[in-house]
Amino acid sequence: MSTLLRRPSAQRLRQLLKASCEVFQTVYNPDNIRTGNKILRRKMKGPAAISYYPIESPVKFRHIRAAYPMFEFPNTPDEHRIAMNELRKRKGKGPPKKKEDTGKKKRR
Repeated sequence: MSTLLRRPSAQRLRQLLKASCEVFQTVYNPDNIRTGNKILRRKMKGPAAISYYPIESPVKFRHIRAAYPMFEFPNTPDEHRIAMNELRKRKGKGPPKKKEDTGKKKRR
């Protein structure tokens, strides 16, 4: 003898879905409405993003230089810029020479 199994009704399937959501602590959403739970369950990015960047010191190098004028502090970025400009000039890639004053020339 074969027993025919009937398919459960839609109402009974909804009750089963609701019960399983309660058991497994998931969101009951039978209409598949977009709720944003996928994003809300994610780990927060704020603390990780904040800890990535170093904490800025309120004391800057210029403050130390101004507080101790008797010491000679090297200004390495400025020295590097000057050295690079000299190197470019030697290669012939520096800024062009200024034009002579046009007021000296006579107009015809």
